[in-house]
Amino acid sequence: MTVRLVSIFCFALAIFVHNYAAAQSKKIRIAIPGYTITSAPFLIAHLNGYYVKEGFEEEVISMRAPTANLAVLAGNVEFSTVPTVGLVSALRGAPLKLVFSAFDKPQHSLFTKPEIQNLTALRGKSVAVSGIAAVDDVLLKELLSAHGVDAGRSITLLPIGNADTRLGALVSRTIDATTLISPLTFKAKDMGFRELVSFAEHNFVMPGGGVIVREQLLKTDPSLVERFLRASLMGLLFLRENRAGSIRLLTQAMKVDEPLAARIYEATRPTTTVDGDLSLDAQRQVIRLISKMADVKDTQNPEKLFDFSLLRQSRSALKASGWKPGP
Repeated sequence: MTVRLVSIFCFALAIFVHNYAAAQSKKIRIAIPGYTITSAPFLIAHLNGYYVKEGFEEEVISMRAPTANLAVLAGNVEFSTVPTVGLVSALRGAPLKLVFSAFDKPQHSLFTKPEIQNLTALRGKSVAVSGIAAVDDVLLKELLSAHGVDAGRSITLLPIGNADTRLGALVSRTIDATTLISPLTFKAKDMGFRELVSFAEHNFVMPGGGVIVREQLLKTDPSLVERFLRASLMGLLFLRENRAGSIRLLTQAMKVDEPLAARIYEATRPTTTVDGDLSLDAQRQVIRLISKMADVKDTQNPEKLFDFSLLRQSRSALKASGWKPGP
């Protein structure tokens, strides 16, 4: 009888603790651009339960970049992980800041017909990008200019938003070249197209997998932001340091097979930041490129667009705890 009472008591206590924890958890919404590699740190944190451990009940929502930006501005989501459009808005005066960046190198590559062997050979050709003043468009123009090619005069740039559509146009030879990101980069390679440029191999700094928040949230609830950043940092560190575990989770999150997940991982890991932070010089380089995307003068101080103070607190707390990314 005593054993039975103890068992009932323990069961009731477990239910109480569970319900209490659930009642204390904070609901948050996270906007991601899709189930792609740039969302990997947040998806890993989600799948591994890191946000739950920080007291959150998170909802991960896939949104197009403009929608995610409007959602975070309106307070419909607490965090947007679409950094470039958020920084463009901040540069134009929106009360937004970048507080975390999982990647600091572009994910894009330029694929061409096999017969095109260098950038100067693109003169007179048609090249598809995701959009005018989009990340890939700005990076391509920067690189072409460095090689003496005036994109505005020498090349026909076609804004074709969807990456699958751009690859289809290359396959049908409707265009001569296009920008792509993984996993379509591997598909293009396997089909025999030339990877003329990997933008990650050039000296471009461009945040990806970044966290955009409203300045008001930073002021009114810094603890919430810090806890979210700590969980997200755990996701990034897991991605960087746990190859096998990351590939396993990528197959689950991105709905790809293990060999493709491994190719994506190997290509992407070198583009990650060490701990979600950007140096002051990197911040200035980002402002220079974002200014071109926003078509405004490069006059902003980094402090107006970036705030990594809570991330650094999160990093210190995580280090002090001795946490390591497990299997």
